[in-house]
Amino acid sequence: MLATLAVAAGAIVQGISGVGGGFITVPFLAMISLSLLPGPVVVGSMSIAGLMAWRERKHIDVKNLRWISLGTIVGAALGAWLLSGVAKEQLGLLFGGMILAGVLITSLGLHVPPNKLNSTLSGLGVGAMGATAGIGAPILAVLYQRESGPRIRSTLGVMYLVCSTLIAGALAFFGHLGAAELGYALLLVPGYIIGYVLSQNLTQHFDQGATRLIVLVVSTAAALSLVYRSLF
Repeated sequence: MLATLAVAAGAIVQGISGVGGGFITVPFLAMISLSLLPGPVVVGSMSIAGLMAWRERKHIDVKNLRWISLGTIVGAALGAWLLSGVAKEQLGLLFGGMILAGVLITSLGLHVPPNKLNSTLSGLGVGAMGATAGIGAPILAVLYQRESGPRIRSTLGVMYLVCSTLIAGALAFFGHLGAAELGYALLLVPGYIIGYVLSQNLTQHFDQGATRLIVLVVSTAAALSLVYRSLF
């Protein structure tokens, strides 16, 4: 139940803004059980990514998808390999550090035009962060932060769906995604769907700037809590 609430809260944020759901979901899932990360949350989140992509499919930017996918393959392999060398006791530190890195990337508001090189490098970061911590979308958001809301939500949805498939494959290859993890992923799916449905009626009532600030503050606090628990 706690995991479903955490996932639903993140899905509401993602349904409204197109990004940021992982900032809410991942740190709280890590506090509930490290078994829910990263494979289960990567696979489970594909449900809301697919729904978002389909809802506003006319606005999808497919031009840079292949370059992002290329970078994701390499990044996911590196991230999954790195995960293999991390002791279970230090996973909280790894997840917390990755979340803080994602918050920093989002907070800087850098303008990075979505050309071939930047798309490939972004895919590399998405794969690495997605495979280690289950969070990769903030890097893609940097590429599309100056686009319209429908374009951001739909494009990030389809790109995250593709990237999650590649990340899941890398995790499976390195032994981090098996039957148990897929079972946990299925248990998380209802939370994503509930959050997505609720977000449909909430979009018009929330200011995106205020939502973004709340997400960054909450996720930073949760990430620092994970780091503290891992260290002390």
